[in-house]
Amino acid sequence: MSYRRMRTRLEELDRRLPALPISENPHEVKRRRQLARRLVRLIQNASPLFTEEEDEKVASALAQWGETEMGPYSGWLRDLFQGHCRLPELAPESMKQLLLAWLSPDCDSLTSVCRNCGLLYPRRRRPPVTQWKLLPEKVPGEGALPRYDLPEFFSSCPGCGASPRDFDWSHLVREVSRPWMALDGYVGPVVAPGLATIP
Repeated sequence: MSYRRMRTRLEELDRRLPALPISENPHEVKRRRQLARRLVRLIQNASPLFTEEEDEKVASALAQWGETEMGPYSGWLRDLFQGHCRLPELAPESMKQLLLAWLSPDCDSLTSVCRNCGLLYPRRRRPPVTQWKLLPEKVPGEGALPRYDLPEFFSSCPGCGASPRDFDWSHLVREVSRPWMALDGYVGPVVAPGLATIP
């Protein structure tokens, strides 16, 4: 798919995103529109890095979500626009990796949000416990994590580099307060900075 066709699909997505069910609160409406613009801009910045095949897959998944709110990006974008996570500024390379990881059929249905920057990124589905392999010199149930050699999409958060073990489950984010909730790229309830300290 050409860059021009990708840009056309992104413009369609940009028009579609603000139409999501939104609050009548003008501040929330404004934050959602800003988030939609950021999402489209980050995708546009990453798109020149895609191979032709990657470009086609990303564009198809974006079109699927834009038309039906289904597909590989549906969980991420729904959580993003419902305020369960944040979209920080990402380098084009990081955005590319994020978009491609969400396309994998190996994404786990449970998703995690980085406690440091608020980015929701996919985790690879775990194999059955009987197939887990201990890392060299590790003992089950003892010592520091990680203990097992488990497949991951990312060795650290693609947004800020934090440990992938420093996260909140996305479905529980509304029950905690984090400093990232006071930053741009987040559309949920704004948290007063002094309250954003729950561990």
